[in-house]
Amino acid sequence: MINLWYDSSYFSGRMGGPEKLVKNLQSSLSDQKIPYTVNDDSYDKNILIQYDAIGHSRHEKLEHSSCFIGPQVWPFDPYGKFLLDNTKFYNKIIVPSKWVKDLMINKFSCPADKIAIWAVGIEELYSDRNITYDCLIYSKRRSSEELEEVKSFLSKHKLEYKMVEYGGYDENEFRDLARQARFCFLLNGTESQGIAVQEMMSLGVPLFVWDLRTWEDQGSEWSVPATSVPYWDDRCGERFYDIDDMQETFDNFYGRMDSYKPQNFVKDTLSYECSVKTLLEILNAD
Repeated sequence: MINLWYDSSYFSGRMGGPEKLVKNLQSSLSDQKIPYTVNDDSYDKNILIQYDAIGHSRHEKLEHSSCFIGPQVWPFDPYGKFLLDNTKFYNKIIVPSKWVKDLMINKFSCPADKIAIWAVGIEELYSDRNITYDCLIYSKRRSSEELEEVKSFLSKHKLEYKMVEYGGYDENEFRDLARQARFCFLLNGTESQGIAVQEMMSLGVPLFVWDLRTWEDQGSEWSVPATSVPYWDDRCGERFYDIDDMQETFDNFYGRMDSYKPQNFVKDTLSYECSVKTLLEILNAD
């Protein structure tokens, strides 16, 4: 039913976000018994997962009305700009979350009806957790000063912590550390989806999030409202934006740690079943 197009040589060898997205997409399609091919034009729907020079070349050979492109589209390179300037050459661009859709519309003038929001499915990982320490710090694209504030805060409260930094761990190590932590202090940049964060949710780890309000990665000219946790509700934990609110928010969080059920949030909104259902709705909307 679906042809997936991507170039595996693009992957770094360590399980990063782009490769994880492909892995989870294929796992979710298999789980839901949806036929698919990889780099083979057998079915009537095409998803060009990554759109770069190779994706652009493949796109030229496919029926444009059947092409759904994304979510790995970088609107600042020549290929992303080509898509934004030539909306007639594809059905829709797929983006991972609402704030990315808003970026495409408000900063690149892409028509709203040419963009669809879809999050890749998250494996259901929940099992009995073996809690051996207090806090896992998950750090990604934040300042050293902010990280020191987090460490100082936890030390002041006599909470034992361990830390992982994005790009510096393997998947099994990360999952083991998450399972053993009572909670996670999330100090990450804005996320278009946040697969690693959502895996912690699936493991049942409550999150204490120092959130962000804007995406600033390309400078103030391209700044848009954004967040570190684009998929979230009150079951997942607590979040704050300003350091002055850290203590009060933490008091509320720590006092009701056992009441959070992030794994239920994942099951209800990000499971393989939910993800594939949304994807099929996008592909079959016309």
